[in-house]
Amino acid sequence: MTGNQDVSGNQEGSTCDDLQAAEAHLQRAEADLTAAQAAEHGAEHEVEEAVLEIREAEHHDREIHFTLDGEKYETCLREATPNQIIVDFGKQDPATNYLVEIQGTHKISYQGKGDVEIKLRDCMNFQIISTGPKPVSACTGAVAFAEGLRALGYEPSTLRGRPDHVVFNYLVEIGRFVGKSVRLGFIVPPDFPNIPPGGPHVSPHIQPVHPANDKPHPIGGVHQTQSAAFQREASGEWQYWSRPFVKWGESKKTVTAYMAHIWRLWETQ
Repeated sequence: MTGNQDVSGNQEGSTCDDLQAAEAHLQRAEADLTAAQAAEHGAEHEVEEAVLEIREAEHHDREIHFTLDGEKYETCLREATPNQIIVDFGKQDPATNYLVEIQGTHKISYQGKGDVEIKLRDCMNFQIISTGPKPVSACTGAVAFAEGLRALGYEPSTLRGRPDHVVFNYLVEIGRFVGKSVRLGFIVPPDFPNIPPGGPHVSPHIQPVHPANDKPHPIGGVHQTQSAAFQREASGEWQYWSRPFVKWGESKKTVTAYMAHIWRLWETQ
């Protein structure tokens, strides 16, 4: 009987020790959980503060830096129109100037889009292009046309022995051929700007030759024989697009207006 009592006592002591250890473990676990919850609350508070700082930074009047004609400028505006940039920073008249954005070797022209909002960001580069200090009407014919092209930044030349045939390089800025470098040629009437060139001669071939006008632009009215002089004197393959500027009489009759017509032809390819 004495031996059985000792065994029972040992079992009771072992059970108590286990219970105490379990309770201590539970207390430590509860303490750890409390500490973790406190840390979680602290982390949530830090996240909320960080989000608030980000929102404040987004709404803060942080200055945007850009260049215009090589000069450095800064503004708190987030959006501006090309005409606004020309007037407010360039101090020039948008009636005789338009804006170009320079991205490395690529240029984005805002000619004819002076009231379209531009999203401003750091390190943008702009250039103001003049449409000429004097109207093209100061002279006539191919001389006036070439003068207007130079004012727009192009480098025109004429074919040998044909001073009314004007040629220049052109970078397509819109449409499915955007970024493509082509050559454009025009036969300029002697009484330009009263009468505009009939349509562009283009090199290389862009569209299949299709002389008939039975299909709308850009397919119909694409000729090759009419470009014989350009193909002979300027080399390369040329084609003529019969695309008269039908509303020339309603326009300002300037080279800028005519090149806007050409721009629309590329836009609708």
